[in-house]
Amino acid sequence: MKQLKELLKENKFLVGVELVNSRGIIQQANSQKTLNLANKLCEDKRIDWLSITDSAGGNPTMSPDFLAKQVLKTGKNTIIHLSCKDLNRNGLESLAWKYSSEGFNNLLVISGDYPIDGYQGVAQGVFDLDSVGLLKMLNEMNAGLKVKGRKPNSMIELDRTNFFLGCAVSPFKFSEAEQIMQYEKLKLKVRTGANFIISQLGYDIRKSHELLCFMKESNISIPAIGYVYLLSAGVANIFNKDLIPGCVVSDEFLKKIKEEKKSDDKGKSFFIDFAAKQFVVLKAMGYKGVYIGGIHKYEDFEAIMKKVDEYKNANWLDFVKELSNPQANEFYYYSIEKNTGLSDIKNINPVYLNFKKSSFSKHISLSYRLSRLWHSLFFAYNAPFFNMCKSYYKFLEKRQGKSLDKLSYFNERFWKSLFFRCKECGDCSLPDISYLCPLSQCEKNQRNGPCGGSSKDKCEASKLGKDCIWVRAYARNKYFSGNTRNLLNRRPVINNNDLKNTSGWANCFLLKDHNAYMGRGEAK
Repeated sequence: MKQLKELLKENKFLVGVELVNSRGIIQQANSQKTLNLANKLCEDKRIDWLSITDSAGGNPTMSPDFLAKQVLKTGKNTIIHLSCKDLNRNGLESLAWKYSSEGFNNLLVISGDYPIDGYQGVAQGVFDLDSVGLLKMLNEMNAGLKVKGRKPNSMIELDRTNFFLGCAVSPFKFSEAEQIMQYEKLKLKVRTGANFIISQLGYDIRKSHELLCFMKESNISIPAIGYVYLLSAGVANIFNKDLIPGCVVSDEFLKKIKEEKKSDDKGKSFFIDFAAKQFVVLKAMGYKGVYIGGIHKYEDFEAIMKKVDEYKNANWLDFVKELSNPQANEFYYYSIEKNTGLSDIKNINPVYLNFKKSSFSKHISLSYRLSRLWHSLFFAYNAPFFNMCKSYYKFLEKRQGKSLDKLSYFNERFWKSLFFRCKECGDCSLPDISYLCPLSQCEKNQRNGPCGGSSKDKCEASKLGKDCIWVRAYARNKYFSGNTRNLLNRRPVINNNDLKNTSGWANCFLLKDHNAYMGRGEAK
């Protein structure tokens, strides 16, 4: 059996199919149905791998490795989704060792959907690491993870793993801030060691093409795999209402679907045909493969592939108009190429280039202006008063627990709680996110860019309809500098929990927090 990493190097268009686990033991009807489907898919030589989700949609399901073991027995490649929502960093490392020991090396590393269900109420999301932090840890495991030895100040190197790591990105975001931050986070993921890309779910083929154009512009050469999801009218309605994070069906497309639902087969033939056309166009545009979801019966996969074969000699550009189903007034990074209806890589959208400050001004507050000033005077490593503050906190360090030390910490907590809703993590990311606290203002504590779950600027998990903090950070950054490319132009941030309930200011000036290994520039 050729490994997935080898297949992706070949001159071949790959096909993967998604398996979604159910909740319950395998002997139950739903779980048995999934297992039977997996067995049939494994027999199909057109399929190069099966991809197994990790509690998709935030619902608890069977662990993905059970199905993965059944798939591995047949000689088929598997990709296991590994998300950050249910386990802390130790749990994720432990699970990674288990997967590596059992021969599961292909992992799709994601932050994961915020939990929406659980035993006697909604589970608490963990998000100790985000997808970038998890990529970093897994790549260090590949290189030989170095951990503390038994002897004082000693380090030992653990056995190397052989993970082949994928990441996700959504090209289907509505606003400029959401979309550009998705692209910038993609670049950070690639720098951190992602080996392949799978796009999230949407039905605007121009956006799918835009992702390829952005990758080319950014010199990202790793394989990209497009997502084809076999819709039904009911699922389309759920996606349209943003009930599944990161899945986009526009209002106009939903109207078209409702019309198709009136047919004798409830739109089934339309959905099969649409999926096949997506397959054909993604291949023609330059994707390395497709990832087919929404398959509940083997016959559905067979029907899609039959249609794909029918279209093998068709002009794929004839399908572009039908497959372009944008949200009203959504943002595109590139202008449209009029002859094809796709992205024009040579022309960036004038809306992005010729922006007006007023369009971002609602996120600019007096406290943020003062934070920028304070940062430039005290907290930046080249600030005029940085060394003075460093000396002061060295003085306090020798007097921990004394009155002056307590008074200084009380003063910090008061002001940071008042202006930033500080949760006293001690490893402060305020300067990284335009002075927005990820611990108190992001449900997933995302320190390395946004997750993929926001919708029209709003946080996936917020019941109050709050704007995503990375949308706000983007607006602040662009308002002052016009540069949207420096928020994530850095190394990944891994929160140091050893510093919890200690002075973030002291840790900054004494070079104990994450900024010590990143190097901090000017305020953003």
